[in-house]
Amino acid sequence: MSPLDIAWNPLAATWLQWSLLAGGLFGAGLALTLAWLVPNRPHLGAFLDQLSAEAVPATQADRASGWLDRLGRRVLRLMPASALPSADLDLLRLPPHLFLARRVVWGVGGFAFVTIFTAVLVAIGLRPPILVPAIASVGLGLGASYLPHLDVRQRAAKRRDEFGFAFGAYVDLVAMEHHSGVGTRQAMEVAAEGGDSWMFQRLAEELRRSRLNGQSPWDALERLGKAIGLADLADFAAIMRLSGEEGGAIYTTLRARAATMRQTRLSQGVATANQTGERISAVTALLAVVFLFLVGAPAVLRFLAL
Repeated sequence: MSPLDIAWNPLAATWLQWSLLAGGLFGAGLALTLAWLVPNRPHLGAFLDQLSAEAVPATQADRASGWLDRLGRRVLRLMPASALPSADLDLLRLPPHLFLARRVVWGVGGFAFVTIFTAVLVAIGLRPPILVPAIASVGLGLGASYLPHLDVRQRAAKRRDEFGFAFGAYVDLVAMEHHSGVGTRQAMEVAAEGGDSWMFQRLAEELRRSRLNGQSPWDALERLGKAIGLADLADFAAIMRLSGEEGGAIYTTLRARAATMRQTRLSQGVATANQTGERISAVTALLAVVFLFLVGAPAVLRFLAL
């Protein structure tokens, strides 16, 4: 087809314009991605800051390598720390750079989906207004980039609930160990070694690190409680400080604290069950209304047609 034929064919001209737009957007995105992924020479100051920063325990996700890892580290340099859900990420043991990389990938995927879908519509002869795909691509990209944040928040909330149920047992174990004449630190460490769940493993890890660093165990647990957003852990650390620094009797206090925690979790479980039952009742009532409408609609229409 010659350029003159294209000029006289509105459909072909529109298709060419949309194809050029889609190709330009794809090429720009590919160029920016390659620019981000090309390794550069790190600055000495940033490298020294990274070495002096607090070490994060290595996890399976932290050992991931490849373009996703490099992309996340580059985005992390531009993202302020206040914009990250630090407590949730620390609780899940998810490195911040991998979290940011997932947000970028989901955002680019949402943007690219609308662009590709628009190119397909143009290819089959449809001509949507240019503002519609532009606004839809930006909106879907922003919405898709928020999905990893929502997933992290939900998983962290679930882990906090699991921690609350298991922490009461840990407090009881510490109380029994301390009541048998064991020292404060040793009671906390022995109790942490008595379970195999992630909560006991995390507490045992923090207590071992505090011993190596010469830090008191209650200060380590208090810092952990503030870092991952668990008030029960900070309260427990305050009780253990009373025993370790002032030599106070804490057996009765710990047992009462554990009982209170169990009662609180039980009340929360009952409230959640009641809310679930109410939602099920509402859905059942809605289905009953729809069923009655489907059954009665033909008779009503027949009566109105008379």
